[in-house]
Amino acid sequence: MRSASKYGDLHYWGVWHGDSTFSSFKNNVGRFVSEYGFQSYPDSAVLAKYIDPKELYLGSPALKRLQRSYKTDRPIWEAIERELGEKPTTLGGFIEASQRVQAKAYQMAIDAHMGAQPHCMGTLLWQLNDCWPGPSWSIIDYEGRPKPAYEAVRAAYAR
Repeated sequence: MRSASKYGDLHYWGVWHGDSTFSSFKNNVGRFVSEYGFQSYPDSAVLAKYIDPKELYLGSPALKRLQRSYKTDRPIWEAIERELGEKPTTLGGFIEASQRVQAKAYQMAIDAHMGAQPHCMGTLLWQLNDCWPGPSWSIIDYEGRPKPAYEAVRAAYAR
């Protein structure tokens, strides 16, 4: 069987599903990397439009319902602590940190892909926009507003 990292399309989900660190993007580069990503939350203003204000707090049942990954928010929390050295105590702080750590993940992945040329000649992140007003891999939120990762992705691809 041919290795996707040598001959074809690679979906690298080791960071989200495999609990690998962001530095693992550097060692998992295929000829074409067509799927990779990291979640963040949308801004508080988006959540406030869809959640009862009494449930806008860390760990609320409403936020848990919006998180559709079987991994829950655990990878986000772990990455915030590992990559940013922070432990947010408020929902606003957590949202902001989740967006910064998502931007860092995409930037590191794209830098790894771009740095592996001519071996890697294509990269396609998951995902651009959102159909859900909750945490996801998107870099444009449900309301159509770019998250910080949008600018990080634009800048990384422009280098």
